[in-house]
Amino acid sequence: MLSLSTVARWEGLILLGGLFGIIFWKLLTGGISLDQLLEGDIGSSGGAPGSDPGTYMSLGRAQSLAITIFAALYYLVQFAQNPTEFPQLPASLIDAVMGSQAIYLAGKAQAMLGPRLKSFLQRRMP
Repeated sequence: MLSLSTVARWEGLILLGGLFGIIFWKLLTGGISLDQLLEGDIGSSGGAPGSDPGTYMSLGRAQSLAITIFAALYYLVQFAQNPTEFPQLPASLIDAVMGSQAIYLAGKAQAMLGPRLKSFLQRRMP
């Protein structure tokens, strides 16, 4: 007879495998588009409402993606080595992920607010 923990483990694996399969299939068939994954929006500087603000290659997004993938792979390797307990992440890795997200958010804020702030300051200066 199967124990409840064994059944729960298999159900969890089937659920995660199914979710992974669906996402992988959507990526392959184009249902989930990765176009412009690393591009950011440039805020408009007071242009017409609804006008396209434009895009740029976002280094903040690129480094954030790289650090996040590295951290996820590190966690996966640690878990694969000892699947009986959750791995402890080093504080330096957590700091790197937090710093990466802070850099991304600062770049996002600068892209959104920079043109507006520049426009506001130009109107105030004689």
